[in-house]
Amino acid sequence: MKAIEFNEITKSFGDFYANSGITFSINKNDVHCILGENGAGKTTLMNILYGIHKPDSGKLLINGSEVHFNSPLDAISHKIGMVHQHFMLIEDFSVLENVILGNEISEFDVIDFKKSREIINALIKKYRLNLNIECKISDLNISQQQKVEILKLLYRNSDILIFDEPTSVLSPVEIHEFFKIVDEFKSEGKTVIFITHKLKEVMEISDKVTVLSRGKVTFEKRTKDEGLDLSELSRAITGKEETHSDPENIKNDTEGEVVLTMKDICLFKDKLPKLKDFEIRLSRGEIYGVCGVEGNGQNEIADLIMGFENNYSGELIRLTKKVSIIPEDRNKKGMIKEYSIGENFVLKFKRNRYVSDNQVRKISEDVSQNFDVRLSSVDSDLDSLSGGNQQKVIFARELTADNDIIILMHPTRGVDINASGFIHKKILEERNKMKAILLISSDLDELIKLSDRLGVIYNGKIVKEFDKSELNRNYAEGQFSEKNPKNKFDIYEKIGMYMIGLADEE
Repeated sequence: MKAIEFNEITKSFGDFYANSGITFSINKNDVHCILGENGAGKTTLMNILYGIHKPDSGKLLINGSEVHFNSPLDAISHKIGMVHQHFMLIEDFSVLENVILGNEISEFDVIDFKKSREIINALIKKYRLNLNIECKISDLNISQQQKVEILKLLYRNSDILIFDEPTSVLSPVEIHEFFKIVDEFKSEGKTVIFITHKLKEVMEISDKVTVLSRGKVTFEKRTKDEGLDLSELSRAITGKEETHSDPENIKNDTEGEVVLTMKDICLFKDKLPKLKDFEIRLSRGEIYGVCGVEGNGQNEIADLIMGFENNYSGELIRLTKKVSIIPEDRNKKGMIKEYSIGENFVLKFKRNRYVSDNQVRKISEDVSQNFDVRLSSVDSDLDSLSGGNQQKVIFARELTADNDIIILMHPTRGVDINASGFIHKKILEERNKMKAILLISSDLDELIKLSDRLGVIYNGKIVKEFDKSELNRNYAEGQFSEKNPKNKFDIYEKIGMYMIGLADEE
């Protein structure tokens, strides 16, 4: 049975067609992945399904009946729920308040918090979400906030669940747990839609894929029933084969000056330890990778280096003031959406001097060309860009600024395959210009390919450090194989055990 049917759906924004005559269906009880490069029209189509946008033309059918949604409330009434790439949560509200908002259980106009708590805690236990419903959203890390969004869908008893880049904020361990939850959704008869760029995960979790390009459907196939393989899927999206070799990562032999030292650092927040006896040193001309389950002190490391956090003990020596950061939450901390694309490009340049409109345009056009940011005009609003191209704007700005230390937090989160490869190349170029780079990521492939040294953080402390030779040796021995896509290779197992505290500290 078809849960959803898109029939000639078209949606334009001015002269730009985000969706153009899109026609395909999604079966009930399927995990259906929607793929495509940044700007292909994936999120726009899901926003139509969720009632955020109205199509210019075409028909949308839910369970065989045509529907016309004027708002997300209409979609919710049809048991459709969506977890957006940028979460829709009120930071000053608790988990409980966010979950029940708009769907309160009340009697005589009084909210029954007791009954709501019972229902929500039962859902948390059933799906192993491990949340304290009294916590404020502002006190949760990104992966915990995603769980709150999932909880909202479950509380509303959604049957069609839309996830926009669901695993981009999760560590490998958390992805495994998330997929187990998705399997439970399927067993309960729910339909799950994924928007993602991670092809290996698509092969593991999906029943069917649909590929969009420039607002049109260009490819459809059932994953297992019709024998879809990784190479075919990659060609459908990019026109090229997926490759699994390392990027050209030839490190300069020059021994760089140590520009950052953190020794015996202890940091508490709300009386809880965030960093404990934390130590790293970072030199010019190297990439130091930090991996761990989110919430183990990664954000605090960046805050300390940037000077945002001063309430700590221990030794922090930074030999330069020239530091750039690509923050974890780029939507809130990396851009000003009310500004134009050009103004966002030159935010750093305008800090200490006046920049004319002509200079803004010249700088922006040069940078956008060098970093392949696809835009119609630098004068357009930043919101006119896809999420992936917005990220490129921030990335380009920070890497072209005059800096000695670059902090990269999840640099390829939410960008397509081609953009990820391009960003990796640029990171290596900056390293080879003798920049000191701190790479904080939950993408193990990315960390292993790029890091000269890799530190695993657990409970606010580096518990294991791997050097490049060990990473390269293990990674080469265990390259991804289409014949055995679920194989867990030695280096991944080692890192994963340290990430969750099951290996002895070294």
